[in-house]
Amino acid sequence: MGIFDKVFGKGEESEILEDLDDVVEETDRDVVTPEAKMYVKKIALRNEGDVDNVIKELSEGNVVIIDTTPIIKQPNRLRRFSDKIKAFVVKNNGDIAALVASHELILATPNAVKIVKAKK
Repeated sequence: MGIFDKVFGKGEESEILEDLDDVVEETDRDVVTPEAKMYVKKIALRNEGDVDNVIKELSEGNVVIIDTTPIIKQPNRLRRFSDKIKAFVVKNNGDIAALVASHELILATPNAVKIVKAKK
């Protein structure tokens, strides 16, 4: 350790970082995101794989916000993908609703969660 290291405290910084590494290694879970029974996840809908991800998350009991803006200008694909998701939701007693009138964001929930929809 040089004279400047003592003045500017570089030795202390490395000790703190080493201690932080020890704490992070001791925990098996994500320090930032604690464990939960249910998560809310946003998935952008671009292809069939994203539809499968939405269905997987719903089957695991998570709430999914589906962003359809990547395919909003492809109405046939959007209809096909949303029909597949809706069929899964209905079959599993979940719920589905558009969050905005333009259907750019769709909320899909597992069977334990219901959406309260406003009546016109």
